[in-house]
Amino acid sequence: MDVREDLLRMLRRGRIDEFNDVSARRQHIIDLSNAELTEARIEGADFRGVTLDGVKLQRAHLGGCDFRGASLRFSNLEAADLEGADFTKANLYSAYLARAKMSGATIHGADVCAAVFPDDLHPEEIRLSHEKGTRLRHDPTVALLRQIQELLGRGAGPRS
Repeated sequence: MDVREDLLRMLRRGRIDEFNDVSARRQHIIDLSNAELTEARIEGADFRGVTLDGVKLQRAHLGGCDFRGASLRFSNLEAADLEGADFTKANLYSAYLARAKMSGATIHGADVCAAVFPDDLHPEEIRLSHEKGTRLRHDPTVALLRQIQELLGRGAGPRS
């Protein structure tokens, strides 16, 4: 019996209660590194302390998931729904979170070195969540200002 494959099958089929039950009773480290879970619907999953390094979770529905102490190094969470997720003390080293929905998420004490965050998160929001445990809030004007700066920067070249 391959526990890893059984757990991934549970997640892919949306059997979150079953997964959470196994996760809560576990007596060993759960390693789901490099798993393919793109577009999975796994809201409310208990990933506390789970190793998810290099996992592919693009466009996945992960609202309310508990990632406390989990390792998500080099994971791809592009455009994932992470609203209300808890990343307290998680390892997000080099995680790719561009275009992710992170309203209400927290990254208190997480390793966010080299992580790529969504454009609509103000750096001060990220800092406060990291240092004080506040919930992240999206600010659409931040993304718009970055786009304007980028466009202005492109047009600043030499004129003929």
